[in-house]
Amino acid sequence: MRIDVTGTGLVLTKVLRAEVRRRVLLAMSRFGPEVQGVTARLAESRTPLGGVDQRCRLRARLRSGHVLRTEAVNGALATAIGRSAARLARLVGATLDGGDGRLLPAPALRHRRPDE
Repeated sequence: MRIDVTGTGLVLTKVLRAEVRRRVLLAMSRFGPEVQGVTARLAESRTPLGGVDQRCRLRARLRSGHVLRTEAVNGALATAIGRSAARLARLVGATLDGGDGRLLPAPALRHRRPDE
């Protein structure tokens, strides 16, 4: 899965890019090859009251041709990234589960019977 990270109004360091990639991979890895790529756009904007908001927009391209988008705004960039990635994972899961049903549950969600 390809993950592109761009930013507007803030400095994208190697650490920040790695954090975005890590969060997106954690959220999207269970979907495997169904997700072709994710684009992350980070932005920092001023609020009317003089504060600063951090925004994370994620866009996922699926093999089926769907393009799904989410956005989260927060005062902390790490929180905005995490929320946006979690929302995208829920959206991708709902889209794929409603389709052909080829998706397997995440390994952590599988339960074994005691007799297995």
